[in-house]
Amino acid sequence: MRNFGCAALFAACLAAAPAASAGDFFINGQLGQIELDSNSFDDEQTNFVQAGAGYRWGIGMAQVGLETGLGKLDDLEDQSRSDYTGGHVDHAYTLSWRYAFIGANARIKPPVLPVYFIGRAGYVGLERKLEDTYVDHYLDTSPVTGHRASKETDGGTYYGVGVGTTILPLLDVGLMFNQYRYSQAVYDPVGDEYHLSDDKRDARSVSVSVEYRF
Repeated sequence: MRNFGCAALFAACLAAAPAASAGDFFINGQLGQIELDSNSFDDEQTNFVQAGAGYRWGIGMAQVGLETGLGKLDDLEDQSRSDYTGGHVDHAYTLSWRYAFIGANARIKPPVLPVYFIGRAGYVGLERKLEDTYVDHYLDTSPVTGHRASKETDGGTYYGVGVGTTILPLLDVGLMFNQYRYSQAVYDPVGDEYHLSDDKRDARSVSVSVEYRF
């Protein structure tokens, strides 16, 4: 009888363990639109997508932990023309963005409400690649086409808040608002080129988030 009782207790502990730890690890994704502050490109808004993962420790009705992930923005495009004696040069610019982030993540689920609240903050590392395709039109000669590319890296900060609801036992959907602080690529009309500005600028995003906890 004693052995049977120990075996039953051990089986009960094994059955309860997954339920007790379910939801500590998470993977999530965001898809939305980001607005760049004082961006030199024609379009100051573009879409972005990111994927992340992390772990949270439970503290009462709150869970606090760490997150990390990767993301990218849709390419930004711009055009310019430089005139000189006897001709002109047309430039077509494409700016691509990739980023990685690491930070803190908190999830609060009040016991009575059907929604939860999310807070996040941390460091974001950016990699931007600028491509310039130019066509040189000189007098009546055939146009000369060229291409050049440069890559810049930089770091900044981010923070965000959101609200969501659980649609399946471990699957959540929500709405996120994020704020970023980083250096932007700006256009220098004198040198006829883009470069990384020393001044920090802001960006804001709104996105739909999906999170799975396990």
